[in-house]
Amino acid sequence: MAGKQPDFILLKGDDVLAIAVNQKAAELFTLLQNFDAAILEINNHFKDYFIQYHLGKRLHFSIENSAHIIYQAVKKTGKGVAQINIADYGAGLGTLYLLAGMMGFKTVVYNDYLPDWKDAAITISKALKIKIDGFVTGDIDAVTKYAAEKSFLFDIIASRNVIEHIYSLDFFYGELLRHNPAAVIFSTTSANFHNPAMRLKHYLLHKKIEKKQYRPLRIKELQKIWLAITDKQTQELADLTRGKAKKDFTDAVEDYKNNKQVIPVKFLRSNTCICTFGYWCEHLLANNEYNAIISEAGYSMDFTAGYWDTNYQSNLMNLLAKFLNKVIILTGKQGILFSPFVNIIAYSKIVNTS
Repeated sequence: MAGKQPDFILLKGDDVLAIAVNQKAAELFTLLQNFDAAILEINNHFKDYFIQYHLGKRLHFSIENSAHIIYQAVKKTGKGVAQINIADYGAGLGTLYLLAGMMGFKTVVYNDYLPDWKDAAITISKALKIKIDGFVTGDIDAVTKYAAEKSFLFDIIASRNVIEHIYSLDFFYGELLRHNPAAVIFSTTSANFHNPAMRLKHYLLHKKIEKKQYRPLRIKELQKIWLAITDKQTQELADLTRGKAKKDFTDAVEDYKNNKQVIPVKFLRSNTCICTFGYWCEHLLANNEYNAIISEAGYSMDFTAGYWDTNYQSNLMNLLAKFLNKVIILTGKQGILFSPFVNIIAYSKIVNTS
């Protein structure tokens, strides 16, 4: 059955870029709507993830988000699409790298931390006949190293629902500033501290994951690296090291053993991460906290409201979502109180923001 061309309501502008993004987004929508994911020769885990979160019921919203990210990020650079090198950082199996690959960018690079996800993404892009210029596994320094080896600079580093998992935002933004101070770093996250409902949702998630997974892991690691640790010391250190990982975690243990103060984690509240490799469970940060991190790294920042999906199967849900989207627009900067996600855009003051 032929796919219906969607109306991406947030890109109704009549400028050349909006028209181009809308056109390619509609083409990708049709391509994926008619795509049989069952033919993909990838692990069922990745296949099920791709279908559940980016095909079927979530297809329109996934592509709409990707279109929104690309449009705003390109406008922020002040450059034409054909001049831009773009990376989809922490891409997973989303539609952002696929849409970018259709847009005519100078260079499109896919990144994910895990090789298995990268391999699945290669299979999907080949099946869809969408050309991606490079696939990179690893953290942000692997991404910038790839560009250095290929003798180019990234103009845009975009991500969707990734920033809330990055262990060290200081390192992330610092590495990108060293790579190209003029790059635009466009991130979206559903970990919206300012929406009371989203804050409660994440608070409950933090408590659940901390109790069932992350605290028991810290206790296990503490007992492994300090064989003589007592039960009392274990419980105290398990509390003091919440939010610490890798060298920060082991350094905290050494400080405690030597009767030194364990440096508190900034903006901790209910947040928690995996101590072994530093994966935050939906790191919940406020506007001013992101601004403090990003400003210290050397960037300016915009913090803006996202929008609700209006393509649910339920007409009632769609009416409510449309109402909330109007509220978000009418309330301006306060729209973050009602939006399900936020946009965090870091950019240099030398960038053309007109």
